[in-house]
Amino acid sequence: MSGGTSGAPGVGAPPRRVDASMSLINEIMQRPLDPGYAAAADARVQAGLPASTGLRTPTLLVGAILLGALLVIGALSLRVPATAASKAKQQLITEIESRRHNVDAQTARVARLRAEIDAAQAQSLQLASQGQLLTQLRETELVTGAVPATGPGLTLTIDDAKTDKNAQGNSVDPRTNATADQGKVIARDLQIVVNGLWAAGAEAISINGQRLTSRSAIRFAGQAILVDYRPLTRPYVITALGDSSSLPAEFAGTDGGSYLQSLTDNYGIRADLKPGDRLRVPGDSSLNTRLARPQGAGTAPATGGATSSGTGSSTSSPTTTETAP
Repeated sequence: MSGGTSGAPGVGAPPRRVDASMSLINEIMQRPLDPGYAAAADARVQAGLPASTGLRTPTLLVGAILLGALLVIGALSLRVPATAASKAKQQLITEIESRRHNVDAQTARVARLRAEIDAAQAQSLQLASQGQLLTQLRETELVTGAVPATGPGLTLTIDDAKTDKNAQGNSVDPRTNATADQGKVIARDLQIVVNGLWAAGAEAISINGQRLTSRSAIRFAGQAILVDYRPLTRPYVITALGDSSSLPAEFAGTDGGSYLQSLTDNYGIRADLKPGDRLRVPGDSSLNTRLARPQGAGTAPATGGATSSGTGSSTSSPTTTETAP
């Protein structure tokens, strides 16, 4: 009978190491230096030379200096030089910001002066016992949009479609360009909708806080929508004062209401209409008196407002709005 299994260690033989199968790794870990390099190092030591002179050679020092210089030159070359175009662009941005700040300051100053003028005007008319004239003045300011107004009405929010799959067109009128983004609200859309609100009986209208009067214009400049040369940002919130119980239904029956429904059904443009009992539209600070004459017996004060197309206007004095404080 065999004395043991083939390959098993004999009696008295040393036990097999656990890491015996990793002899190459053990060799690398225990003797990291190549035998040839180790022999050369031992020979140098036996000859009385230093064990290593690599860090003391001038060549290594010069190489380190050159490497550092190359790194510095590479870093400097990666920096974008300040060209004349970039300097001009930065100067233009600075000037635009300065002009914008100046315009905001002048607008606030105009508002303060207008409030002082209104207060002095009212005081003068009261002292002159012209109460009826003061009332007529207030009504005219309200109708022309020179002062803020509050009252019932509706708020119509219009926004672009959720998904824009078509490419942007370069045509002046995107609705006539087959490659235009049909889901984007344009100036003509707001013109038609606002004229529909005027036709439905709205007495005062504003878009994103910009009051619409008989001198207002809704235009487009490229892809931007402007009201009196002031850009609007989406969503476009239209506030219309009027009879909140009948104004939504009247608007739905106008061409503007049908056009808006078509935009919603065909192009996915979003529209949200909400009636309200206490809405506010601001006054138009750009309105001022340039010419005044006594009112004759057959002369009636101008009423209403229209958009840039000039097709919508109010024909009666407001009955549901009042001057906002």
